[in-house]
Amino acid sequence: MTEQAGYLEFIESFNHIHKYLKKYTNSDDNVSFSDLLYKAKKHPMIHLYLDELHLFRKLRNIIVHQTDDFEQLIAYPSDEVVERMKFIEQQLVDPSTVIVFKTEVIKFNAADAIADVLKVSGEKEILKLPIYENDKFVGLVTSRGIAKWLQKHIENNTIELSGSVKDLLEYEKKSQYEFIAQSMTVYGAWNLFQSSPNKLDALLLTESGRPDDRIEAVITYDDVLKYIYTHDQYVFN
Repeated sequence: MTEQAGYLEFIESFNHIHKYLKKYTNSDDNVSFSDLLYKAKKHPMIHLYLDELHLFRKLRNIIVHQTDDFEQLIAYPSDEVVERMKFIEQQLVDPSTVIVFKTEVIKFNAADAIADVLKVSGEKEILKLPIYENDKFVGLVTSRGIAKWLQKHIENNTIELSGSVKDLLEYEKKSQYEFIAQSMTVYGAWNLFQSSPNKLDALLLTESGRPDDRIEAVITYDDVLKYIYTHDQYVFN
């Protein structure tokens, strides 16, 4: 990329972010970029990229105020800075949503045998299973709940695997999951895991975010971290 091309792409991307921030905060043209960042700081992605955006704001000010003559520019954005700016722009304007986690979800009925749950959980390495009763979602069985049930039912070093899945739900906390809609961004999901007063086991994805819709994914914190790390390692540097 030539220095002039990098300069123009950087400024164009910066202006797109500036326009997005004005629209998001419902601000007029008189509000500075710095003030827009402050107003939008609770936005999950603005919060995430806040320090970088402030640095890019300073770089932009140096660039645009020095001269209009490209041959006399004393500072240019590097290719890495330009690509980073464009990436942040894309995440704000057209972000990845949690639909990327959509997959086939294995579910059980409350009347199913506990042995069946343990078999599937072990074979497929699934640690969180939605449970239904009369086609209505009634809870999420986790490895923690299974472990607690096993501890209560061990005798003479043996475990009697009698009972139904519904018995496992007595060892779970209903507050440790939330339903989310397909429209939520990946970074919004990450922010939800971090900001929730409850330590969430999972986010349950449905089309509209309502419990009566079909569950299309059981998303864990590790799932979100893996996705973000794969697509944006800057977050963890």
